[in-house]
Amino acid sequence: MSDSAFFAIFAVKLPTIMRKTIAIVLLMFLSLGTVADNRHLLEELDEAISQKQQYIDRKNERIALLQKMLATESSTEGKLKTIDNLYDEYYVFRFDSALVYADRGLSMATAAADKFYTTLFTIRRAEILGSGGFYSEAQALLDAVDTETIDRRLLFKYYSTYFFICTYWAEYCKETSYWDRYHDCAANQLRMAMQNITPDDPLYHYYMGEYHSYAEHDEEKAFAGYTTMLAKADPESRVYAQTAYALASKYAQRGDSLRHEEHLIRAALCDIKSCTMETMALQEVALLLFRRGDADIERAERYINVAMEDAKFYNSRLRILEVSQILPQIMSTYRTMVERQNRNLRVSIGCISVLVVGLLCTAWFIYRQNRKLTARRKELADSNRRLTDVNSQLADLNDQLHELNQKLVDTNKRREGLASIYIDLCARYIDKLGKYQTLVKRKIKAHQEQELLQTISSVRMSEADANTFLSRFDKAFLELYPTFVDEFNALLTEDGRIELKSPLTLTTELRTFALIRLGVKSTADIAGLLFLSTQTIYNCRSVTRSKAISKETFDDDVLRLCTVIHT
Repeated sequence: MSDSAFFAIFAVKLPTIMRKTIAIVLLMFLSLGTVADNRHLLEELDEAISQKQQYIDRKNERIALLQKMLATESSTEGKLKTIDNLYDEYYVFRFDSALVYADRGLSMATAAADKFYTTLFTIRRAEILGSGGFYSEAQALLDAVDTETIDRRLLFKYYSTYFFICTYWAEYCKETSYWDRYHDCAANQLRMAMQNITPDDPLYHYYMGEYHSYAEHDEEKAFAGYTTMLAKADPESRVYAQTAYALASKYAQRGDSLRHEEHLIRAALCDIKSCTMETMALQEVALLLFRRGDADIERAERYINVAMEDAKFYNSRLRILEVSQILPQIMSTYRTMVERQNRNLRVSIGCISVLVVGLLCTAWFIYRQNRKLTARRKELADSNRRLTDVNSQLADLNDQLHELNQKLVDTNKRREGLASIYIDLCARYIDKLGKYQTLVKRKIKAHQEQELLQTISSVRMSEADANTFLSRFDKAFLELYPTFVDEFNALLTEDGRIELKSPLTLTTELRTFALIRLGVKSTADIAGLLFLSTQTIYNCRSVTRSKAISKETFDDDVLRLCTVIHT
């Protein structure tokens, strides 16, 4: 239920005096509600301005998609349609780009002898020139169109464009003797336009409002048309902004300043969201706030600067000129307010300075009384600091000593482990030697010297013995140098690094360089210890060296591995 309907119900049912009383109260509340709503709308407008770049980015994405479609379109008609869509995107967004696409579409349509699009882009060119203030050039273009042979689908577009050009021209000539001529021209063109629009057209109610306002001067019907259009329009469409702006002027004529302000803000808010840079709403909101006084002057200054940025972005000299006429007034008042605030600030600073001087004097007396105490406290603090430093050093030395003791304990454990392995191997081979000695005695007593000789000649270390030795060697070496494998691989290239088959088993390459790390450098000695041929060890060393990052210093680098024993 609307505010007016709500009030009417109570007005009929209550006595006269009570009706008047309640009417006054209701009007007060409704006015307060509108003010609150307007303040809320201003906050929405601030939020929209802060997110303006996001709206522009989405606009540019749509334009980029259309440009991509134009580049891939093969048919002339498809290109013309896409160019028209691009013009429509740029029309209130960027003046120069819209004019470029209007000219491009006109050239292409003329070359293709397409009468419909030739006429359409002629109208488009006149439309964009009119919005830029080139009124006579725009009128000349429209006058060159033969309205007798024009496609019926373009008649409304033709006359409505002519109407807006004459409207802009009349506004430009306001308060001059030429105003009547262009205002009458606008009214006549609007009458012609209304003969070529049907009630099912999405813009019908808006143009009905325009028609009754400009041609018939019937403000009630004009108001009804705009109100109907505003209820149907998308809140983020340009026609919504146009309708809200038109309604704002009607509320201003009625003296309803609150709803005038509300609809101006709605128009400006819609312009921001629809990326309409060719707009009047925001600068009028700025002017309205400016006239309200210092409370809103900062917001007015911000809005007029945004309006100027939009005008520059759109690149219409007419809009830049219009904003430039308002900007100095707001900026001058804003500077005056800032200067007044600065003056008040200087007075405040003066008072504060006096207080600071008094505080400094007080602090000086306190300082003189406490200076000796401070000095003694400083001496005590220095003594405590030195004592703390000594304690800290002692603690660090204790930690280092503890760490060294721990390393010694760990080293002793490893040595004990290595000694255990060495004793175990010796015991095994002493036992094996005793058995071998018993075998020799038995053979000699049995006069089997020849067989004993053959046994001695054929005996070699068994594979099991070799594996036992190597296994014990791997375990002992990795116990002593647990980081050897990682440090060795760090000397090799990425593809040459060696992986262990099992955690405590070294490969032939790793055993070879493990012996080199222990000081066994001779290839023959290494071959004997690993039960392999000299050639095999030579090949192993050569292949591994070829994979080294630094081949020249590889052997020396191996000798420097595991210089730090890890606990």
